[in-house]
Amino acid sequence: MKLNLSRLPTPLEKLYKCSEEHGIEILIKRDDMTELVSSGNKIRKLEYLLGEALHNHCDVVFTCGGIQSNHARATTHLAVKLGMKPVLFLREGGTDIFNGNLFLNSLLGADIIRVSEKEYSEIDKIFEEYKDLYEKKHHKVYVIPEGGSTSLGAMGYLDAVSEMLLQVDFNTIDGVYCAVGSGGTYAGLIAGLRYLGYRTPVFGINVTKRDTTFFVEKILSLIRGLVPYGIDVAVNKEEITILNDFSGPAYAVPSSEDIEMIRYLASTEGIILDPVYTAKAFRGMLSVAIKGQRVLFIHSGGMFGLFAQSDLFRG
Repeated sequence: MKLNLSRLPTPLEKLYKCSEEHGIEILIKRDDMTELVSSGNKIRKLEYLLGEALHNHCDVVFTCGGIQSNHARATTHLAVKLGMKPVLFLREGGTDIFNGNLFLNSLLGADIIRVSEKEYSEIDKIFEEYKDLYEKKHHKVYVIPEGGSTSLGAMGYLDAVSEMLLQVDFNTIDGVYCAVGSGGTYAGLIAGLRYLGYRTPVFGINVTKRDTTFFVEKILSLIRGLVPYGIDVAVNKEEITILNDFSGPAYAVPSSEDIEMIRYLASTEGIILDPVYTAKAFRGMLSVAIKGQRVLFIHSGGMFGLFAQSDLFRG
């Protein structure tokens, strides 16, 4: 059961000034415009995941992420709209400021449970412990893992590929670029392209400190898990390209180059990137794309997290 929660189709635009300056034709898929409060790439996954939650008659939704998680914020907003109680397990550390996504989660009434880095490494165990507690109070809990990155969630980006077929000819694209934090968006994109017969390369810019092997195995696992949903597609590990040189000092911590990239694209194109995902991904794309190529960047949103790091932009 898929819900219709996004404002689709999102625009696909050309960045004229940036393209001219860098000698690359840059198209951008504006998935920062999928909604307002639940904007970004996560809503496409949540249309499937929360649809399953409702189908299973759940009234409580668990998910997890960093303290300024975009996914947690989108899940909270949509769960509230659908009449379910959001419970967030947020990893301590990073930008722990009562602003941005953390503020919105509180405003929307989520139960927020803070967990340490060590506890987060065993988040499935914590989910089970709290699930027992809630179900003893006669709730039915639906658990969404980090980033909504399940095979069912990845279906959202198979849909996005079909949507983009009406906006661009993938045979003319030399590479699709996206940020990779949990792998679901990348898995959906490459599975969708291959399922529809396109060999267009997909480049994932790693914004975490996880290694390439982790993401390759995760993405292949997500793609194999699409079979029960009618998507049987072969993707070889050699087709999965993860770029690791642009993650910055740490997850959710931008480098000085990322800060400048946000300023640059805002002042030249009026496009707002975020400091956790898209600034790193866009910088990575500009660094590796070859002059004369035509590339497509997936803008996965995240602007609310920018407000929690506004001090980095002073001066």
